[in-house]
Amino acid sequence: MALIPQSFIADLLNRVDIVDVVGQYVKLKKAGANFQGLCPFHSEKSPSFSVSPTKQFYHCFGCGAHGSAISFLMEYSGLGYVDTIEELARSAGLDVPREERTANDVARQQQTMALSEVMSAAADWYRQQLKVAPRAVEYLKGRGLTGEIAKRYALGYSPDGWQGLEAVFGTYANDEVAKTLLEGGLLIQSEQTETQQTGRRYDRFRDRVMFPIRNPKGQTIGFGGRILDQGEPKYLNSPETPLFSKGNTLYGLFEARQAIRAQEYVLVCEGYMDVVALAQLGFPNAVATLGTACTANHVRMLLRQTDRIVFSFDGDAAGQRAAQRALEACLPLMSDDKEIRFLFLPTEHDPDSYVRAYGAPAFEKVIKEAMSISGFFFKIVSQDHELATPEGRAQTHHAAKPLLLSMPPIALRTQILRELAIRTNSTAAELESFCGLSVVPAPAQSGSYSNTSQRAPSFNQGNLGNRAQGAPWQASKGSAKRVATQNMAPPQAPTDLAEQMLRVLIQFPHLGKALDANKRALALQASQLRSAKAMELMQDLLVQCDRVELIPGEQGMPATVGSGAFALFQDQLARSELAPLYEVLRKRVMGSDLDLEGAVADLEGAFKKLELTHLKTEMTEIAQKIAASNATEQDRARYRELGERLKYT
Repeated sequence: MALIPQSFIADLLNRVDIVDVVGQYVKLKKAGANFQGLCPFHSEKSPSFSVSPTKQFYHCFGCGAHGSAISFLMEYSGLGYVDTIEELARSAGLDVPREERTANDVARQQQTMALSEVMSAAADWYRQQLKVAPRAVEYLKGRGLTGEIAKRYALGYSPDGWQGLEAVFGTYANDEVAKTLLEGGLLIQSEQTETQQTGRRYDRFRDRVMFPIRNPKGQTIGFGGRILDQGEPKYLNSPETPLFSKGNTLYGLFEARQAIRAQEYVLVCEGYMDVVALAQLGFPNAVATLGTACTANHVRMLLRQTDRIVFSFDGDAAGQRAAQRALEACLPLMSDDKEIRFLFLPTEHDPDSYVRAYGAPAFEKVIKEAMSISGFFFKIVSQDHELATPEGRAQTHHAAKPLLLSMPPIALRTQILRELAIRTNSTAAELESFCGLSVVPAPAQSGSYSNTSQRAPSFNQGNLGNRAQGAPWQASKGSAKRVATQNMAPPQAPTDLAEQMLRVLIQFPHLGKALDANKRALALQASQLRSAKAMELMQDLLVQCDRVELIPGEQGMPATVGSGAFALFQDQLARSELAPLYEVLRKRVMGSDLDLEGAVADLEGAFKKLELTHLKTEMTEIAQKIAASNATEQDRARYRELGERLKYT
């Protein structure tokens, strides 16, 4: 696949102003060197959303959202990475270059463009046909829909004919036209017969109310059709195409994004008509899966829009199975700041009919009272198992094991495990052992990153608790033997130096790029002393610093990082596997007034402390040799040399 050069992305971020980009969607006010506003990604009354024009970066101190202009558009609009870059480039009047564009890349792009044009033209035609189809209009009115809602969701009608789309695209005998329509799922080609070598080509959708399926950019990528009279299937979807994948698409998400943010939750239904009817009845924050089970990709898409998801399913066996698949998709993506619930309506009702029968307030009430994800978890794992018997409790453990293992090590998993242990007359330790889960106890005083939460790791402040806390260095007054007999352990550098260096490098990556091999080794050693996670973070951060593109300094000044390259650097950190740890550092440094001169001083100070610690460590090791009477004359000379250096350090 053709790649967009990183140099172009950095140049693009240099040309666009993040304040202008964010300001199109968020009301910003000047606040010191930065701009502030209400976060568009979570509900708040006091502004905690900060945009830095110098760093070309945004950060929300409330929900943790952060990134560059690219990240903002991706999160806010739901666009993919490449689509976002293309959108920004168009706004800046730039053409996006591509690397290594092969013939296949060009052909694939042309195919996608052709399919997109065909889908758009078909959607327009279906909308026009609805205006002259009284039966379809009466059907929609009978479902309580107004013309305004029909327009909002671009509803249409496919006439009851075999070759209606020929009015738009010309004869189906044209192989080029037919090929594109077949690839887009708008036509079906029958099997060849003895008299017809190519088979008959005819419209897939006939005499159906048409529901265009749109991507996050609002482009039509597929259709769903509801038959007007009796017939099967009642609902017919477009097949999988290069544009349309059921497992990666949610009907109504494009139309519902603003309402989801306003209502602070999304309601996931089972059908097109549920979504459209609920929008008519005052619930415009509904979406639907497309005739397939809820997938992890569906859940990821929704969690980018909101922290609260309510799944609505029929109360029958099919609805229970669909809910269980949704549970399985959600558990691996859960975090302690997310809320997922399951609403089961009476078997005689769907969301549309329930609201019409009992009113919107009643529906709001059952949404609020929907079953929590933990409640549904317990229901699923204990279903048909008799908890009063050892066998039933063992079967419950067996059913719970894969679900617990699929969850990240968050507080919710711990709480579910403890509750399940109580319900099954077990201990948490027994259940953990059966499932193969290990719970790492929190240290009393530790400066390491928490490894019990993937989402909220943190640096502890105050006493950082070195891994091996040695006695403080004491100057020797007399022989080295006397010093060594005090059982002095080698001194340890303060572990806060690791965080000090990490904080500097995340703000000034060009300083990391300029570090020589000796200083890199010192930085890694200090991080290793802090924790294995800190060591991993320092290794990754130095690699990311090396990738930063520098711009020449003015009037003999050293090279530095442009705002675009800095934003790109931060985006790369946000996409790293260590992104949660970088988020901890970013929260500490956003709004920091540390300038370059101060950063250089902080970094040099940290390295001096590390060098001093190593010097003292070596002296201690030699002193211990002298005390054990196994030091060489070379060791003694080295000890004296180090003592002299210590005087001037």
